[in-house]
Amino acid sequence: MLRRPGRSSFAADAFVFPGGALDASDGAGDSAYLVAGVREVLEEVGILIGEAHGGDTDLAARVEAARSKLLAGAGLMETVTEHDLAVFLERLVYIGRFITPPREGRRYDTRFFALAASRDMDVRLHAAEAVEGGWYRPESMLGLEFPAIMPPTRMMCHEFARLGSVDAILRTLGAHPIEVTEITPEVVARWTALQPERGASS
Repeated sequence: MLRRPGRSSFAADAFVFPGGALDASDGAGDSAYLVAGVREVLEEVGILIGEAHGGDTDLAARVEAARSKLLAGAGLMETVTEHDLAVFLERLVYIGRFITPPREGRRYDTRFFALAASRDMDVRLHAAEAVEGGWYRPESMLGLEFPAIMPPTRMMCHEFARLGSVDAILRTLGAHPIEVTEITPEVVARWTALQPERGASS
């Protein structure tokens, strides 16, 4: 997770998962969300969901060069091809979707994806995207309150802690994604009140 800068127009200073808006270069249809997910993770935390062609020689330098080009506005697929990298879109598992209320001045239709990360995936923050961040236990996020964490993010952390393992998260939420297309004050109040469940672990 990462904490957004205070100057952000949305969720300023809040802890969030890596993510962002679709770009035209991400394509169209459901696959565009996968492309955007891989691109945003690389841009914001420096993690490549993929591999290098021909081995890992100079992998870190190639990934960083690709990241810089993405941050300058290049498309994901052309960038990884140029740097002889491959991305694994199929590793992202769709686990949720949330749409902000109509009363909001700017509405967001957000999809959440999960990934079984390897232990060598080090977080490298980009200063323009975050002021702090890294790997956090989901139950530790439940000690935060709005506006330090947005209600849907808090609810997802509660589910991660409740399920207790990466396998359970992918299996359970992959089969039954959480989809809330009408976020009401009652829904927000319920999410905000969620507490860690006894025995939860990750």
